[in-house]
Amino acid sequence: MTRTITASSILRTETTQFAMFLHAYRECSPAIREVVDEMTEILVDSDATEDDRMMATTTIIEAIFPGLSMDMMEDFSNGMQLSTSVKIRNELDAEEETFAERLRTIMETKGVSQEQLALLTGVGQPAISNMLKRQCRPQRRTIVRLAQALEVAESELWPVE
Repeated sequence: MTRTITASSILRTETTQFAMFLHAYRECSPAIREVVDEMTEILVDSDATEDDRMMATTTIIEAIFPGLSMDMMEDFSNGMQLSTSVKIRNELDAEEETFAERLRTIMETKGVSQEQLALLTGVGQPAISNMLKRQCRPQRRTIVRLAQALEVAESELWPVE
């Protein structure tokens, strides 16, 4: 089955990616958001050099998605091949799936509901539901809070290489 790529399908994909990025940004601390805002100003500055923009982009990625490695960011900056992009997307998807399964299992084992976990962590119940349904990727600080509330090691929640 061949899939036709249309302007509307690209727009839907880009909008979804933007929404995921915006969600991750909103979950950041005010200090991190301030850094991201400063880097965004560099990206839209017509006088910024390509090196300035590359550094700003790298800083934003590290701030919003702290789990991404420098090697991965170098691949992006060096014009990574589509097959590598698909591979990385699949790896990220597998991480999210493992996390959701582990979180669900630990919650069931400990008899903790989404509402209880929300109260223990300060993370909204809808966000916990979205993590369990794999509709959002948790930030590192959220994983730390979940692990502390469930009294488990972070590595029991998030897959570690």
